[in-house]
Amino acid sequence: MQKTKLSLLLTLALSTSAFATDAQLQDIIVTTPTKSPTSLQFVTDNVDVITADEIEEKGFEVLSDVLRTRPGIQVNRNGGLGKSTSVYLRGMAPERTLVLVDGIRYNDPTSTSGAQFQNLLLDNVERIEIVKGPQSGVWGADASAGVINIITKKAQKEGLSATFGVEYGSYNTQKFFLNSGYKQKNFDMSFNVDALTTDGFSAKVPEGADVDDFEDDGYSNNTYDLRAGFNITSSDRVEAFFSYIDADNDYDGYISDPVAAANDSITANSSEEKFYGVSYRHTMDKDSFKLYANRSDFSRVYKSIPNQFDPTGISHFDGGVDEAGFVADVNYDTYAGALTAGLDYKKFTHENDIDKDFTNQGIFLSNSNTFDALSSGKTIFSQSVRYDKYDAFDNRFTYKLGLKHIHENIKGLWTAVNYATGYNVPTLYHLYSSYGNKDLKPEKTKGFDITANYKGFGVTYFQNTVDDMIDWGGRNYQNISGESTFKGVEVAYDGMIEGIDLAYGLNYTYLKTEDKDGEELPRRAKDTANLSLDYYGIANTHLGALVEYVGTRKKGAYDSNRDKDYPSYTLVNLNADYHLNDNLKLYARVDNALDKEYQEITGYATAQRSFYAGFRYKLK
Repeated sequence: MQKTKLSLLLTLALSTSAFATDAQLQDIIVTTPTKSPTSLQFVTDNVDVITADEIEEKGFEVLSDVLRTRPGIQVNRNGGLGKSTSVYLRGMAPERTLVLVDGIRYNDPTSTSGAQFQNLLLDNVERIEIVKGPQSGVWGADASAGVINIITKKAQKEGLSATFGVEYGSYNTQKFFLNSGYKQKNFDMSFNVDALTTDGFSAKVPEGADVDDFEDDGYSNNTYDLRAGFNITSSDRVEAFFSYIDADNDYDGYISDPVAAANDSITANSSEEKFYGVSYRHTMDKDSFKLYANRSDFSRVYKSIPNQFDPTGISHFDGGVDEAGFVADVNYDTYAGALTAGLDYKKFTHENDIDKDFTNQGIFLSNSNTFDALSSGKTIFSQSVRYDKYDAFDNRFTYKLGLKHIHENIKGLWTAVNYATGYNVPTLYHLYSSYGNKDLKPEKTKGFDITANYKGFGVTYFQNTVDDMIDWGGRNYQNISGESTFKGVEVAYDGMIEGIDLAYGLNYTYLKTEDKDGEELPRRAKDTANLSLDYYGIANTHLGALVEYVGTRKKGAYDSNRDKDYPSYTLVNLNADYHLNDNLKLYARVDNALDKEYQEITGYATAQRSFYAGFRYKLK
């Protein structure tokens, strides 16, 4: 059990790294805060890292499943798997969070809501890095709430390796995955497949009705990743990457009769998302530079019931992002100084009837210095500044500053404070669609947070303000004058009771949102909390429980019974796995074990108690 305990503690350190101890932080390397590999001990930003081990052990299926367990993040989904999903990072709307897959942009420029969170499966994921707070000082637009960077699995050991698995469960849900890799001295490649299908349940259900009385809304997703790398010399490496997501989703349209809406068998959408990347890196002792080119390609087709405004019932959304850039890392002081600088060019395109594009050129500089403060400990001071030039908007400077102190006089204590600015540009749909407004301006964001952590118990206060927020104005999209405010407190603690081999994790978030008139913003709970329990006291066995609490939420403009808040709810999920041998693991889970009836969005159904079981087999 000692090996299991050590592995578990490392997983805990990674999965709650914003609240980890100084000793744990030394072994964690992240790239998202500065675009450069950096020990988390020397990062001032508020960062959360989720490992493949945690994803596998707790049975998370899609990205939103694991995000909703983290402090400061809320999720709303319009029905079951594959349905439209909104992720609120510290209360800010989804389009204000930049989502990356291996550093390639996943935010859809043809959408008004940023990334398509519902299509991101997890079996091919090595880790997820979440950086909270405005990050435009490094990443530019679309990062005013933060950045979520998904790193996929790569070949890790010499020779051929592979893991595959199969799962079956409620709603005729079936899943297959394969992670394979091959590595030798100068060459490595990996190929990953993740395939999921489900009959699902009706996306909509009339109030008080039984969801089983209505037609099912299914979903399928086939995700493929292919990566290859070649070491030209010991100092020079080239890599190429391709990812493809093919998803089909049935859902229920906007029909006034709730029974007819729940039985809508026509409304559906399909999407194809393709990501290409190629890079060249040259390493010189502790310094390096990287040249890269990426392409994000999006194609969505919506099918709805024909009407007088849309006689065909078919809508197409096609577009993409082309990006090329240069990043250099310079360690100008062996211990105390590190600098990252970069240039990038991006072109955003929306095809179809809009047929428009705009371009962005950016330059950024990040610097970090570490100072020994005599007997009081170490102080890290980080700075980032970025300048962006657009052909469609005003040019913009953004920056972020961070200060972190690792206390020597109080062992196990570290404190940090960060201040940053950010911005979000309108999408081409915001500007030029039939609901668009070509006079829209970018949003402006300011944010700060302050964290105190003592031996893994962490408390963070945060506050963000958004000026000129882009929102629906009744007839079209508009800049809402005045500031909207998002502030709150995150508390988290993880630990292990050695005597009974029980690991536990607890987090709580208090969130207060206000629009320019001081009114609470809809669909954000003031109080959320998560509890995880993992028991390892039985040989080769793991037993786990996840408890999620979501407090009351104000209803939105299109919700029924708007005079009443969404009621609070508590969900319990159970999971277990058993290692039959070194190669084969059997697992099972029960979602919504107490069969709680609740709604995340008015009129949309949620899963009842459901059961899933499967196996993973690792070739060695």
